[in-house]
Amino acid sequence: MKPKPIVALTMGDPGGVGPEVIARAIQGPEKFGDVFILLIGTAVVFEFLEDQLHLRLPLNPIPTLTRDFLREDSINFLDVGEESQWLLKNRSLAEPASDALFDIGRVSVTNAAMSLAALKAGAYQAATGLVDALVTGPVSKEAIRLIEPRFHGHTEYLAHVSRVKKFAMMFLDEDGRGSSPLRVTLVTIHVPLKKVSRLLTLETILEKIQLTDEFLKTRLGIPKPKIAVSALNPHGRETGEEEEKVIEPAIQRAREEKITVFGPISGDRVFYDAYHGTYDAVVAMYHDQALAPFKLIAFDTGVNLTLGLPYIRTSPDHGTAFDIAY
Repeated sequence: MKPKPIVALTMGDPGGVGPEVIARAIQGPEKFGDVFILLIGTAVVFEFLEDQLHLRLPLNPIPTLTRDFLREDSINFLDVGEESQWLLKNRSLAEPASDALFDIGRVSVTNAAMSLAALKAGAYQAATGLVDALVTGPVSKEAIRLIEPRFHGHTEYLAHVSRVKKFAMMFLDEDGRGSSPLRVTLVTIHVPLKKVSRLLTLETILEKIQLTDEFLKTRLGIPKPKIAVSALNPHGRETGEEEEKVIEPAIQRAREEKITVFGPISGDRVFYDAYHGTYDAVVAMYHDQALAPFKLIAFDTGVNLTLGLPYIRTSPDHGTAFDIAY
């Protein structure tokens, strides 16, 4: 019999809303009966939450991740407090650590150490197959860069730890508020808008189409998915040259691989069509081209997914929300 899957949750930045959302979600662990839940974070944060929210958190502290320590009637908890302290002591920090256990509602190197320690543990466990899926709480990139200056974000970090070269960020709203679920993959991610054009190549666009097609087929069970590719420029080739030079050739290559793909379609039309069920997914050229329409429709229900990893990784599609934490 196949062992019960382990789903790991990383705490995210303790000064934001991540721990609160997790604390609410893990009430009634019996609803997770099909999997083992492993929460990775620091004990002081969840002790504070129990007092602050007047909740009893059904945590089962474990010393290390082995199945012998896991319980089905609890949320298994791995404390990375010692690792976070090590990160603070062994890095040259631009900002001194706070005397507080952690800092609420602001960028903090203390919070950064806690969130990075949880992320490191979850990334390693997922990459080595110790856990089957990873759900990451929101972190502050600005904070983590106080410890890891080259940190770009969850997506890039997880791909690096897994030694994956081909990966992509996809956003999904499987609630299907339109005629069908809305799914969008990004070709470029966290880059300035002025750099997008020169980062678009036939190879990068084709890679995102391939990853999207593979995910829809193998993970979602759609045998012949229909994928739309957005144009970069307003009205496509009417106002720019990227469509003819790189986007159309990438689409043609994908068609030669028997992928059902359409485009390039103007950004002011493609999301409307996808929302109404014409396509199973959209491949968009840059971050806000995808996320402005997506979050208008699915701000409260959208999920961020990383394509190309050897495991399932999801996260909420929002940030730390320091302004409303606690």
